[in-house]
Amino acid sequence: MLFEADTPSMYSKEETLGKLVTRRFTPVFVFLDGNGRKVLEMAGFRDPRQAKALHEFITKRHYVKTGWPEFLAAYPK
Repeated sequence: MLFEADTPSMYSKEETLGKLVTRRFTPVFVFLDGNGRKVLEMAGFRDPRQAKALHEFITKRHYVKTGWPEFLAAYPK
């Protein structure tokens, strides 16, 4: 797990985080798989339903089979 408190704009495009983050404001969350590949980049905070769905999407590796928008749309209300 990696946690960074600096704003994304502080990283150059040569740095690892500069290569991973496409947004230049905070908060921005970048989720990586076990091989260090970017799975999802999420900007801003989520409502409770979205936060729970995001946790399940990442921890249960649903990203292997579906995209985030599709998963969230099908997630129970």
